[in-house]
Amino acid sequence: MNAAEKKQPQIIRKQKSTNGLSSGAPHLAVVSPKSEVVELTRLKLEDFLKLVVDFPEEVNVKVEHGERTTIFKVDCTKRNFGKILGSRGKMITSLRNITLAITARHGFRSIVEIPYYAPDMSSESFDSDSNSNF
Repeated sequence: MNAAEKKQPQIIRKQKSTNGLSSGAPHLAVVSPKSEVVELTRLKLEDFLKLVVDFPEEVNVKVEHGERTTIFKVDCTKRNFGKILGSRGKMITSLRNITLAITARHGFRSIVEIPYYAPDMSSESFDSDSNSNF
């Protein structure tokens, strides 16, 4: 086979869209009031959390509006905290990603906050006399 017989690769280019956008998908503008999107997102987040925890009646989500960010504050008891956090934080990370995707689609930023519970040290008992080997 010589150089003249080799096939040249065919270059396929994406056609320009008729609406002037670079992507092939039609432009679908989402126009919803921010307050409506925030409330729907809050309800969905609360529904997801209630499906995950053992005591759904103890879970509540409140909304705080910052200057440029909306904060979804999860209010839960200590016994639901582990389920919300998930193994290595996977559950709360997933919920944060879903919430951020919903709100970013509508043009604003969001954060999901969960309460902090200090580790319970009461279950461990330290006896200073039993630890000394002298």
